[in-house]
Amino acid sequence: MKYIPQNKLASYREKNKPMCCPILGIKTNDWVVDHDHQTGFIRGVISRQANTFLGKIENCYLRLCKGDKEFLPVTLEATASYLENARTNMMHPKGAKQLANRFLRMKKAEQEQRLFELKAEKSVVQSCTNAKERTKIYSSIIKGAETKQ
Repeated sequence: MKYIPQNKLASYREKNKPMCCPILGIKTNDWVVDHDHQTGFIRGVISRQANTFLGKIENCYLRLCKGDKEFLPVTLEATASYLENARTNMMHPKGAKQLANRFLRMKKAEQEQRLFELKAEKSVVQSCTNAKERTKIYSSIIKGAETKQ
C-alpha cells in the first residue's frame, strides 16, 4: 500500500489522466482522482461528471438498495443487460404523456417533421394553428401505434 499526500495529488492526476473518460467516454479538461469511499484506495482518474455519477450510483445502491458493495458490479451489469434487452413495444400511459410534453416543447418545424416521419397527413398537420393542436395529433398517433400489436 502506498499513500499519496494531498500536495502530490495534482501531479498524480496529471500523469494518469486518460485520453477520454473511461466511464462516460468524453474528452475533458476536468479530471479528478477517483477513490473508493469505503476503502480509501484510488481507483483511477476520471472526468468530474463521471465521478459525480459514480458517487450517486454507489450511494443509491448502498442506501436505497441496501446492497453489499462487492455485488454492485454484478448489479450494474444486470442493469445494463436489462436496459439493452427489455422491450415490449407497448406504450406506458405516463411514457406517452412524457413524449407528448417533450413534443409540445419542440419548435414548429421540428414538430411538423416528426409528424411527417410518423406518416401524419400533410394537410392535417399544416391546418394546425398552434403547438397544442399538433401535439394532439402526435398523441393520437403514438397511442394508436400502441394498439397495433
